[in-house]
Amino acid sequence: MKLHWLLSSILGVFLYCSPAYAGRLLSWEFKPKENRLVFLTEEGVQPKAKLISNPTRLVIELPGTTLGRTTVKENYSGTIRGFRIGQSTANTVSLVVELAPGYTLDPQQVKFRGISPTQWTVNIPTPTITRTSQLTTPIASPRNTLPPPRTVTSPPSRTVPPRPTRTIPPLPARTVTPSPTTNTSNSFTTTSSSIYIKKTRHGFFIDISGDRAAPVRDRNKKILYSRSGSIINFDLEDITLPQDLATKSVAVNEYGVQEIQFTQTSPSQARISLKVTDNSPDWLATFSRIRGLILVPKRNNSNLARTPLSTTTQRPSTQNSTTVEALELSNNDTQLLIKSDRSLLARSQFRGNGVYEIRINNAQLADPFRGPQLKAGSPISQLKVRQEGSSVVILVTTRLGVNLGNITQKANNLVSLPIQRLRQATILSPITIPPPTSGSNRPLVIIDAGHGGQDPGTIGIGGVREKDIVLPISLDVAEELRKQGVEVRMTRDRDYFVSLQGRTDLANKINADLFVSIHANAINLSRPDVNGLETYYYQSGRRLAEVIHWNILNSVPIKNRNIRRARFFVLRRSKMPAVLVEVGFLTGAEDSVRLKNPNHRRQMAKAIARGIIQYIKQNKI
Repeated sequence: MKLHWLLSSILGVFLYCSPAYAGRLLSWEFKPKENRLVFLTEEGVQPKAKLISNPTRLVIELPGTTLGRTTVKENYSGTIRGFRIGQSTANTVSLVVELAPGYTLDPQQVKFRGISPTQWTVNIPTPTITRTSQLTTPIASPRNTLPPPRTVTSPPSRTVPPRPTRTIPPLPARTVTPSPTTNTSNSFTTTSSSIYIKKTRHGFFIDISGDRAAPVRDRNKKILYSRSGSIINFDLEDITLPQDLATKSVAVNEYGVQEIQFTQTSPSQARISLKVTDNSPDWLATFSRIRGLILVPKRNNSNLARTPLSTTTQRPSTQNSTTVEALELSNNDTQLLIKSDRSLLARSQFRGNGVYEIRINNAQLADPFRGPQLKAGSPISQLKVRQEGSSVVILVTTRLGVNLGNITQKANNLVSLPIQRLRQATILSPITIPPPTSGSNRPLVIIDAGHGGQDPGTIGIGGVREKDIVLPISLDVAEELRKQGVEVRMTRDRDYFVSLQGRTDLANKINADLFVSIHANAINLSRPDVNGLETYYYQSGRRLAEVIHWNILNSVPIKNRNIRRARFFVLRRSKMPAVLVEVGFLTGAEDSVRLKNPNHRRQMAKAIARGIIQYIKQNKI
């Protein structure tokens, strides 16, 4: 879905959304000497770019994103005169590069590079002297894009007014009381407009926008570490905090950190202090490549990786309870072992989205409790252990492509759970759904053929249109599912337009079990080397994305561009597990040829249907 085709239309839909659903722009940096812009967002984003004249400026819009502060502006000398960033609409942040009078740039040379769905680099060509007048020019941008703007009559009741400008008050006096429970929010925001703390997968990201933050580049020599009991200090040289942050603190209650305090210890030195639990490991601090500070705990075998503050609530008083002593990964990370001091009885349950719960009744956690060190490439991405009354609860989050098997009793004080990686034989095994019994309901699946009607989707090599590719694939998927006894509803079965809101409204209204949206990808006609399959999910669709993605890879000739998480409208607004499948790049030399072939499209459809049926059978829908 080429960006200048697809993003413009979804922008109108984003405006109907509450700002509470928007992701934040965490950090950015524009390097005028290198003509490079780097930015980081809280959630996956689809940038949209255009060139505007009088005055000439490059505008990069981030739909579904909020800034959380006032407009920032920087001035330079040379062909690029300025850079500013602000909240252009309620749900869109705009990054603007202003050119000097008399200069322009070639929009086709603007290059986007998605390091991840949340981190982007934009390389801007060297401005040249204007030869002809420039009109507003859409720029070929990265994948997953929306069609050009259309005139659509919207119900007046859904119109959201622009976000009003508001003054953000300074932080109150330091009266922080640590919460006894874990904060389940993904981010923490101070009431200062100059700092933002985000919980990451491994620690915290602190966006510091003080006047002297930008020049800091020597990550090793500019940060001094010290610890005194439960207080860990990081002294940052050449950093001046905004005045309202001096001696202020923020309660976080995550990863064993109760609060983070900010102090300006001297005119040229700031201190960030972590108040941690007694058993917290040491922490590391480093400046990111873009403005901000990254805080992560040091890994060691005496502390469970990524254990939250609320590891324990209360311990059982009974002297006959089992003491759970350790978790271990063994046999080349193919088994998860739970060890205790006496007889151990555990039960496991799959909670969805890759999370498994293991509950051990009449048990308490050992002090200290030993957990494994989760290394890069580990099949487990997160382990959490907590005391719930008289039970110990272990939450295991597996990585994509990994399942946790049934519990096996190895000994009275030892149980094992196999860690299984999905393989080709698993994916391609014959799958059938038993016919429904009397009175039972058949699974109901929504198949969403992207775009349609006046919305052609992306335009690829040779002028092929996305809407003409995804409709026959979607029709074949529906046919394959019906052969297996699955009830199917399509958002469109012919060439007509359906809004994004209309697609999700249909799925939610009929209470569908699954939602599968089918699209074709694009990046730039000058990048025919980019080819491959991408499958997206937002929340509950992770496992569905997995089985569809691997079924395609194991039966269709296509490169793997991975499974990703993104805040696409149809994924966020669908109440059931939902995925979006990008069946290939219409701008890719390999994919575009194959997608024009009806036999390849039928092969793709069968693989998607096989994945859906496998998911239905595994989850007993």
